[in-house]
Amino acid sequence: MWEVHGNSLQMAEGDYGLQLPVTINGTTLTEHDSIVLVFKDAKNGTEILTKEYTNLTDNTANFSLTEEESALFPVGVYCYRLDWYQDGNFMCNIVPDAVFKVVDKA
Repeated sequence: MWEVHGNSLQMAEGDYGLQLPVTINGTTLTEHDSIVLVFKDAKNGTEILTKEYTNLTDNTANFSLTEEESALFPVGVYCYRLDWYQDGNFMCNIVPDAVFKVVDKA
């Protein structure tokens, strides 16, 4: 279960496999572009997971977690950023700092 509130993301503990389409507006991405999601335990904290997306279609990356990746996120509040790269060069922060919350299952 994904919930999106502005740039904030929320999922239930242990969820994996569901895709969350992330569409980039304001530019046209090409085969030279990639989108990188970085998850941390706090704003300037330790990196937990990095996911890179290439071969973007219609400016969209389909974010999902594997079972192993989901296990890295027990119930709690984390942060993430979304970066744009072109030919391996950093272009800009699309989302420089946002909340990623994992909630307890009933």
